[in-house]
Amino acid sequence: MKFTGNRDIAVTVESLKKSHVFYENVLGFTPKKTEEKLVVYDTGSITLYVQELKRHPPVPSFIVENLAQARAHLEANGCEVTKEGDRSLYFRDPDGNIWDIIEP
Repeated sequence: MKFTGNRDIAVTVESLKKSHVFYENVLGFTPKKTEEKLVVYDTGSITLYVQELKRHPPVPSFIVENLAQARAHLEANGCEVTKEGDRSLYFRDPDGNIWDIIEP
């Protein structure tokens, strides 16, 4: 099973209204996409997903060719899937760190 890093990182914030001041006015990022609870910024090196959700540490993302195989591989190696979408999932490694994988 091969996991390939991509340039996506998700961070969670308490308030998008409050955080946009920091990301846009302090860091100078321009929103590339805005939704009710999500703003996406292309920072040049990474795509930053700022989500208004329950707070947790930043989540780096990887690409896999087959999500179902990756899930089975991760679970067989002590990882817990915490959230799943159509072509992506979040999981915790054995130390509790949160990661994201995406099937293109």
